[in-house]
Amino acid sequence: MRLTLNNIILCIILIGIFFIPFNSWSGIGFLGEYYRDSCFLFFSFAFVLTLLKKRIKIPLNNLIFQFLILFILWSFLATLLNAHNVLDYYFKQTTGVSRFINQFGSLIIASLIIPVTFFNGLKKTNINNIFRLIRRVILASLIIVFIYSIIEILIVKLNMIYLKKPLLNLFDYFPFTEAKTDMRLQRISSVTFEPPALGTYLLSIAGWMFSYVLTEKNKLKYLPLIIVLFLGFMSGSRAAFFAIIIQFLIALVFFLKHKNSSKNIYKILLGFSVISLVSLAYFNKPIIEYVKKEINSFKLDDSNHALSNKSRFGIQQAMFRVFTEQPISGTGYGLQAFESRKKYPAWAKKNNWEFRLKYLNQNDKRFPPGYNMYLRILSETGTVGLLFFGLIILQIFLWCYNNLKSENSILAFIIFISMIGFSLNWLKMDSFRIYFFWLCLALIWIIELRKDVSNG
Repeated sequence: MRLTLNNIILCIILIGIFFIPFNSWSGIGFLGEYYRDSCFLFFSFAFVLTLLKKRIKIPLNNLIFQFLILFILWSFLATLLNAHNVLDYYFKQTTGVSRFINQFGSLIIASLIIPVTFFNGLKKTNINNIFRLIRRVILASLIIVFIYSIIEILIVKLNMIYLKKPLLNLFDYFPFTEAKTDMRLQRISSVTFEPPALGTYLLSIAGWMFSYVLTEKNKLKYLPLIIVLFLGFMSGSRAAFFAIIIQFLIALVFFLKHKNSSKNIYKILLGFSVISLVSLAYFNKPIIEYVKKEINSFKLDDSNHALSNKSRFGIQQAMFRVFTEQPISGTGYGLQAFESRKKYPAWAKKNNWEFRLKYLNQNDKRFPPGYNMYLRILSETGTVGLLFFGLIILQIFLWCYNNLKSENSILAFIIFISMIGFSLNWLKMDSFRIYFFWLCLALIWIIELRKDVSNG
């Protein structure tokens, strides 16, 4: 491969993709909400190099991109419509204007700069080569995540604490990684900073790893899928594992229809069914107890998750109340917390240290999370904002449907499975910093650009 600017940008983007899960380090403070994201350093460098190119391509004719621009413009306009309140906002030593600038800047970085960098860095490479390069990089990254997780499981779940110093602490020498364990809650986070972050990473790469079943012929093609399911379960992130299971069940439909995998899948399903029935017969009580425990973990009186559930559901209820008061334009982008803080329900705040020490603590400058992207958009940009965001999601699913039987079927499958995960994941988090989502958008833009060139 010749050393050209395009190839350098491509390599840097691939390195960034490799490092997406590696965010357990202390980070760089001045980067704001991107401070932990090691991949952001590489994507930023790739963007700077992209600016050196004579011509930057922007997918202006793509409908998804147009809806994205409308969403961004409306987010700005919705804030202007609420300017009389924004100027008066003050919370956690932060003014409304300052908060909006930071949040809107973060939106521009995530939704424009990063995907446009992906688009320009990858568009000159053959689409099949892009697919295989990205998938290999993700697999290489997952292998390291898996190795760390196995050691962590041995320490946390099986109490082999003596392994921490000679084995796990070696990861302190790996870039952007600080080895740690959670002996109290016995949850694993691998190279990410917390179990939900590991869950988000796994559901983001699920489509890529599941695609091995469709494209490969050797027996090892099932291994990446098994690793994703195994780590999803072991992470202890309930919502993320649920999303991964839904992704797997939908992918299973594709596997059963695919000639390269259908026979083996039927055999695996038969064997799994027999094992499940035998296990249920002999271990029915512990299995039933485990299922009950997982269902109860979403309740407000669960001993292990009561606080987090109260905080999550209380904040979500407050955001919905904010939306009902300003249903058209919301509070302005990034500003819902200024209004939500007045509407947290009493049952959520009662005996809940998270509200006292974090969410309502004026000395803690960190703003409370929204815990739901759809409610956040409703409360900050109103029904109009959610309409534009919904059109983006809908158009992506329509694109997948229209391309599942085309020459781009594997990438359509990956993006479809990924979008299932993203859509479910946004029910529990409110961040646009989902790099694989923007990568999916960039790949759609590239494929559509190739179609326009070939048809033109």
